[in-house]
Amino acid sequence: MKERQRWRAEEDALLRAYVKQYGPREWNLVSQRMNTPLDRDAKSCLERWKNYLKPGIKKGSLTEEEQRLVIRLQAKHGNKWKKIAAEVPGRTAKRLGKWWEVFKEKQQREQKENNKAPEPIEEGKYDSILETFAEKLVKEHPNPPFLMATSNGGFLHSDPPAPPPTMLPPWMASSNGTTVRPSSPSVTLTLSPSTVTPPPSIPWLQPADRGGAENPSLALGSLSSHGSGSTGGDNHMVADLVECCRELEEGHRAWVAHKKEAAWRLKRVELQLESEKACRRRDKMEEIESKIRALREEQKVTLERIEAEYREQLA
Repeated sequence: MKERQRWRAEEDALLRAYVKQYGPREWNLVSQRMNTPLDRDAKSCLERWKNYLKPGIKKGSLTEEEQRLVIRLQAKHGNKWKKIAAEVPGRTAKRLGKWWEVFKEKQQREQKENNKAPEPIEEGKYDSILETFAEKLVKEHPNPPFLMATSNGGFLHSDPPAPPPTMLPPWMASSNGTTVRPSSPSVTLTLSPSTVTPPPSIPWLQPADRGGAENPSLALGSLSSHGSGSTGGDNHMVADLVECCRELEEGHRAWVAHKKEAAWRLKRVELQLESEKACRRRDKMEEIESKIRALREEQKVTLERIEAEYREQLA
């Protein structure tokens, strides 16, 4: 038996001719009555006629209205496709069942994609950005040289040393009576007469110039606070910038996921509303048709009664 072979046009024409002559029954007698061999059993002939060849069966994809109707009926009756097919004109139970399986798989796939958790932010993603920003910041804001006015009008110049653990460097501690040798920075003492033109004024150095030698610690305190505050503030700003970037990306991913889920839910609601509208429209049409049939029956009964009374009068 050729159960799994595709039906040919000649076989379909034979079935149509058989049904036209004998009706859609006794499928096991097709070959005998039509005098033509047909290597199909009775069940295959019945399924072929019922699902494909029967007049009134629609071919092609389901329309949007039919899809909404099937969704509503499936929610009402479950997977009872014969019962559902009775309410969907032109569609067979087999066709509706196949469409529902494809539709359900598509919905599950979309829901899985919408519920997929956002990808975690990779560790070290902003390391290169942080390093580049820090290098650029150091180049744009180099540490100024250390200067301090002396009592005889000269200036003490030194290269910027590494940040010391204490506020006063060892080579400045000699002012309080102790003799401490400098350990790291190279210092050059330049003595110049009072007629030498002073260097450009530095804002954080002005208190030392006005105070002279009476208050040398004031200039040094201003110097230390300026250098350490600038470096700490820049590092804090970079850390805040990186944290803001991460929070912004996390918020964007969460917003995209929420938008997808909201769009999917909105689509489901629209389908449900359209399905309910189609159902109400169908129920209204059935109600109107039933009223029309009732009026016709009443009219028929009235006419029969009038005819009977007229005949009695004639008799």
